[in-house]
Amino acid sequence: MKGYIENNKIAVTLMELVVAISIVGFVLVAAITYNLIGEKFYHSTSKQALVTNDAQYLIEQMGKDIKQATGVNVNGNTVTITHPDGGVMTYTYQEDEGKVYYNSGEGEELFASNVVQFDVSNAANNSVTVELRLRIGKEEDKSKEESHYVTTFYLRNK
Repeated sequence: MKGYIENNKIAVTLMELVVAISIVGFVLVAAITYNLIGEKFYHSTSKQALVTNDAQYLIEQMGKDIKQATGVNVNGNTVTITHPDGGVMTYTYQEDEGKVYYNSGEGEELFASNVVQFDVSNAANNSVTVELRLRIGKEEDKSKEESHYVTTFYLRNK
């Protein structure tokens, strides 16, 4: 039996090598797939968190202004808030841009983007209802996921 491997030497056959490479390949594919799924979940959750944060900021700021107001006037896509000290603030929704702008008399500034719906209604019982719908992700994104928020504020100074 000359030509064969001696008993004290270790060798790997071609079949064993193919099986080992296949197993390593399957493990790598599974690990990469797991990582990609986790990354996709992370990005979608991050987008949702950013939209929720934007909505929360918009509603909190409007709520502060409305609660201190002596008057709230809703005219189309513009909300005008009058304060006891005579200060006037406006929130203007530009539907074609999907943005809400804020103006406190010192110039207009961008307040929120990716806004799909911005409805404010003034009720007879000194309450103001704000309905807000924001798109998750950028406008170019094919997914049309949206977050919807509705809240009611009551004027304290009227």
